[in-house]
Amino acid sequence: MKRRLRIDARLLAAIAAAVLVLGTYTLAVSAANRYVESGLPEATTFSSTPEGTKVFYRYLDELGLKPQTLQQFDTLPEHATVIIAANQPFAKQVTPTEARVLADWVRAGGRVVFAGTYVTEFVDALDLSSATALGDDVALKSVLPSAYVEGVTTVRAGMSRIYASDSGWAAVLKHKDWLALGVRRVGAGEVVWLADAYPITNEGISVADNARLGVLLAAVPGREIWFDEFHHGFARGGGIIERVGPGGQSALLVFVLGLALLLAAYSRRLGPPINVTETPIARTGAYIDSLAMLYRKAGARREALVALEDGLTRALALRYGSPVMGRKRHPSAVEALDRAAALHDGDNIPA
Repeated sequence: MKRRLRIDARLLAAIAAAVLVLGTYTLAVSAANRYVESGLPEATTFSSTPEGTKVFYRYLDELGLKPQTLQQFDTLPEHATVIIAANQPFAKQVTPTEARVLADWVRAGGRVVFAGTYVTEFVDALDLSSATALGDDVALKSVLPSAYVEGVTTVRAGMSRIYASDSGWAAVLKHKDWLALGVRRVGAGEVVWLADAYPITNEGISVADNARLGVLLAAVPGREIWFDEFHHGFARGGGIIERVGPGGQSALLVFVLGLALLLAAYSRRLGPPINVTETPIARTGAYIDSLAMLYRKAGARREALVALEDGLTRALALRYGSPVMGRKRHPSAVEALDRAAALHDGDNIPA
């Protein structure tokens, strides 16, 4: 006879729940990655949109410059160049404390490269007076010999413009009365401001000599390269939720979903109810005495003896698994049962 495979309903439900949780987590991470890879119209190194800087980041990495992403702003890396690119307002607003941290870091010897005009909070904290505006995109040539434009013939700098009101800025790329690229010292550090992030974006890096310009701005001997991702929303310097990042947030979401499923499953029964085993009521000594007296008055000696014999047999079976095993373990029980059998098989049971 072919044996049928029995599937436990609880095991099947547990497997289905595990598959559901893993599938949900995979979809959540995939959706987060898809959103990050192609859905952010910001100058972030995680974005593949024309406005992103992912190509520039990978280009620097292919050159062996080992760029890194800055995802906290409590303290800034020493001996580094921090690139802060902003085509539009940041996803995470710049606080006065963060602007002051950057300003103190630059004055102590740090180097920052601004790309775009949405960096006014940082510029103000550095006490740099300037104004910004938009205009037409024009091709520019360097007006000042500089290591930042060495070998650069033509730059398409984008439409943003810087109007500097003091003479502290060294104009590297300039058109009439506005700057496309300016450099200046601030304390022991240096500020480089590229008016528009276009030259280092995915769309603009391949135009004219923009790629070479971007490398010269970012790569300075003895300094690491860090891209500010904290203000684009990829923050690990705030609370617990921010520190775990998109993957951890997805995991937390799935954990909450799994916990809800667990609570729902715990409150529901799988399969029919399990009957409660009836426990015989323990008889007290007073009850046994009164029952014995009742049997004696009724003359039911045979019934009393059978009841005692059955009780002893059940006790042996309950304790040792079967009456046979119980008899082997207790010879005195064998003797008692034999005597009881001899008495109730007879014609008369003595009182």
